[in-house]
Amino acid sequence: MSEMRQVPEGWEIDNFKSLKIKLIDGDRGENYPKDDDFFEHGYCVFLSAKNVTKNGFKFNELQFINQEKDEKLRKGKLEKEDIVLTTRGTVGNIAYFDNTINYNHIRINSGMILLRNENKSLETNYLHTFLKSNIFDYQIANTVFGSAQPQLTVKEIEKFFICFPKEKKEQEKIAKILSTLDKTIESTNRLIEKEKHIKTALMQELLTNGIDQNGQIRSPQTHTYKPSELGLVPDEWEVVSLDDFFKLKSGDTKPEDTSNNGIYEVYGGNGITGYSNSKNNNEETLIIGRVGEYCGSIYLVNECWITDNALYITKKIKKFDTKYMFYLLYFLNLNQYKAETGQPLLNQTIIGNVQTSYPRNYEEQKQIAKILTTQDKKIETEETNLAKLKELKKGLMSDLLSGKVRVEI
Repeated sequence: MSEMRQVPEGWEIDNFKSLKIKLIDGDRGENYPKDDDFFEHGYCVFLSAKNVTKNGFKFNELQFINQEKDEKLRKGKLEKEDIVLTTRGTVGNIAYFDNTINYNHIRINSGMILLRNENKSLETNYLHTFLKSNIFDYQIANTVFGSAQPQLTVKEIEKFFICFPKEKKEQEKIAKILSTLDKTIESTNRLIEKEKHIKTALMQELLTNGIDQNGQIRSPQTHTYKPSELGLVPDEWEVVSLDDFFKLKSGDTKPEDTSNNGIYEVYGGNGITGYSNSKNNNEETLIIGRVGEYCGSIYLVNECWITDNALYITKKIKKFDTKYMFYLLYFLNLNQYKAETGQPLLNQTIIGNVQTSYPRNYEEQKQIAKILTTQDKKIETEETNLAKLKELKKGLMSDLLSGKVRVEI
């Protein structure tokens, strides 16, 4: 066990086979389900790669087999407390069949295995926690084979090691600490998604209806609207083409000193491509990605270098608030207008012909931008919190699951 690290007194370290962690393949025989054996509803969930993720089970898209087909299959049916590990394609995803899962009948497909803990000295909660750690990820990374379709075999997984405290109360406490942290991370993820949905709804309302002098969002039911080529728009708004707002210019060839170091960001068609000590833009402006799959991406920048894979605003024709325009261009989803002649691209003519409605009142533009900026800051705050939580979890897992840091019991 040369690859196995030393563990503190009161801990054990051994491989899965020696520890009686049973590894069970799915049934790959003649009764393996074919396409016409699957249904949208049924008796037994038949897992696909979409259902076993880095964050556990995900049941938003399911396929079922009937009871007759289920009874013909020999191996690969989950029992409570089983752990699923993906072993082909996307390798290393983990899901735990605990009491929070509402399905009673679940089977794995041929790209997964079941881990069934038959060791009475090892808590399954602790085993599940260990399988999600960077210690286990490292073992997978050093064992997986196949470049086209990465995979792991049962024979290799049997050699994987786990280190754990002999005292089960210590196992339980470690699992509880990391599980609590996982729940906080999940809660933060949900909050971020909620705030993003709020932002999407705000953009839809503010960038099509705007706000009146009392700070209220307009609607056709409460305010006066007029017909236009884009449908009904507020009386205070007008419909224009983007080339009525600004002139665009392509950037320059990427600086020779572009690297991971430098004073100024270098922007290409898909965002930052490096850094340079040179700049070709000295003021706040908007960059629009010109080529590539993500052409139409919008960036609000100050001093930087803009390459010839991007366009940027060089002259304002109508007065507008730059932050308002940033949100408007993002909302318009310029990527949908890209030319598909080989490499996707946008040019000044395509962008200039896009029509939109907007508030003539500059103060209304600023107020809309302020509301959306505030919402963005909420999202950024939670994303920063999430990053800190993930770093904390990474450090704790490394310390607690190796015995480097002990917990009191």
